[in-house]
Amino acid sequence: MSERISKASYALDDTIRKACERIPQKKRKPVVFGLCFLFVAVFSFMLWDSFTNQVRKVPEMKHIKSLDLPQDSLIHKLKDVIHGQKQ
Repeated sequence: MSERISKASYALDDTIRKACERIPQKKRKPVVFGLCFLFVAVFSFMLWDSFTNQVRKVPEMKHIKSLDLPQDSLIHKLKDVIHGQKQ
């Protein structure tokens, strides 16, 4: 499995290297800055969109209601079970 990953990594590295070598030396820096700007712009848009969509979709919160049970009923049942097993 690791051989496949390393082969894919080398193939991807060669592809990127060949693509970058086709760009003339004087234009490499503007191309890299342009790609970085494009990445930042897309990332910022996606981040802004995710925050604005989440605000609209906040579910209504429902509070937990307490049960009307006697306070010590569970304790007595547990004591009965524990003491009943020991006998």
